[in-house]
Amino acid sequence: MFPFAYEWIWDIGHIVFFGLFYAILSVVFGALTLTILKTMLDLWDGHIHEPEH
Repeated sequence: MFPFAYEWIWDIGHIVFFGLFYAILSVVFGALTLTILKTMLDLWDGHIHEPEH
């Protein structure tokens, strides 16, 4: 069942599951966004160095 289904009932199990699920998604997408922004800032400022051999 999905939250938009007519028979959906919000009980404690659904609240805990979706709370944890969306918290984990928020952390993952937040870290990904921060990483992309940091990389773009480093590229624009010229802080990327050539690898040393």
